[in-house]
Amino acid sequence: MRMEKPTVKSGQCFLIKDRLLRRYLSGVDIAEGFLIYGAQKIYFTDMRYFSAAKGKLARTEYTAAALKDFSDVAEVVRKNGVRTVYIDYKTTTLSEYEEYKKFFGDIKDCSEILAECRTIKSREELDSIKAACEISERAVKDAFGVLREGITEKELKTFLESRMVALGAEDMAFDTIVAFGKNSAVPHHETGKAALVKNQVVLIDTGCIVNGYCSDITRTAFFGEPDDEFLNVYDAVLNANLKAESEICAGITGKAADKIARDELENRGYGEYFTHSLGHGVGLEIHENPYLSPKSDETLCENAVFTVEPGVYIEGKFGIRIEDTCVMENGRAKRLMSDDKKPLIIKAEK
Repeated sequence: MRMEKPTVKSGQCFLIKDRLLRRYLSGVDIAEGFLIYGAQKIYFTDMRYFSAAKGKLARTEYTAAALKDFSDVAEVVRKNGVRTVYIDYKTTTLSEYEEYKKFFGDIKDCSEILAECRTIKSREELDSIKAACEISERAVKDAFGVLREGITEKELKTFLESRMVALGAEDMAFDTIVAFGKNSAVPHHETGKAALVKNQVVLIDTGCIVNGYCSDITRTAFFGEPDDEFLNVYDAVLNANLKAESEICAGITGKAADKIARDELENRGYGEYFTHSLGHGVGLEIHENPYLSPKSDETLCENAVFTVEPGVYIEGKFGIRIEDTCVMENGRAKRLMSDDKKPLIIKAEK
C-alpha cells in the first residue's frame, strides 16, 4: 500500500514549524519557517532565507511568503476560511501552543497522522536511504581496513566519518560509536581515547545522511586471534539477525518481530544479554516509526524502513551487535546492506 501525504479537508490546515516535518511535507529544506499545508500550500520564511526559499520552492506546489511575525501566518490562515488548525504536539513547545491559541479557536493534533504517513516511504525516499546505506557500508569496510595496534577509538571515528563525507554523505545520521574491547559491552558507548591492542573486539555503529535521509549499520570485528567464546556469541547473534530478517513479513507486529530474534538468543543461552529492542524505523530521523520492540503493537507494512539489530553484551568482556537497515519489499524484509556478515577477523601485525 502506498500512502500519500495527509489528506486535509475543507476548512482545515496543518501548521508546521518543525524543520524535519516541513522538509517531509514540502521536499525542501529551509532552516526557519512555517508551513501551511491545506487547500493552499504556503511556506513562510523570514528575509534571511526568503530569496533562496523562492528558488527551492519553484519546483514544488508551495508558494513562498515573507514572514515578519506570526500574525502574518495567522492572517493567511483566517483569509483561507480555516476553522481547524492541526499542529504536531510532539514537536510544539508549550509557549508555541499558547501563541497559537491567541489566534486559532480550534487546534488539534496531527502527530499520529504524520507519523503514520512517514512510515511508508516513497520511491524517492527509498532511493536516498539506499544511497546512504551504500556509503555507510563502504566506509565501515574501509575503516576496518585501517585497524592497527595503537589506533584510538576517536581516530577511527574521525577516519570513518571523513570517509563517508568523501563518498557523498551530507552529514552523519547520529554520533558514531566506535568501541574497543570491553567498551563494546556498552550498547551506547561514548567513543573515547581507548587505544586498540591485540585480541580485542572492535564494534562500529554508524550511519550517514543523503538528501535528508538516514542509514544505520553496526558491524563487529575481532583484531587478533578470537577465542571460542567470541566465535560462539558471534554465531548466535548472526543467526538471530538472519532468522529475524528471513521471517519478518508485512503485517507482523513490532513485538512479534522482536520475539523472533529474542527467542533465538534465548535458545542459545544469551537471552539475558540482549538488553535492547530489535530495531526502529529509519527515515528523516534515525529513530522513528515503526519500532520493533517487546512493547510495540505497530504492524510493519510495505515500504516501511527499519533496522534489525540483535546484540549480546557481556559486561567486562565484550559486546557483539550486527545491524542492517531493511525495507519491507513485496511483503518481506529486504536488507539494504550487501556483505555476508561472517565474522571479520583482522590479523594483528607481529
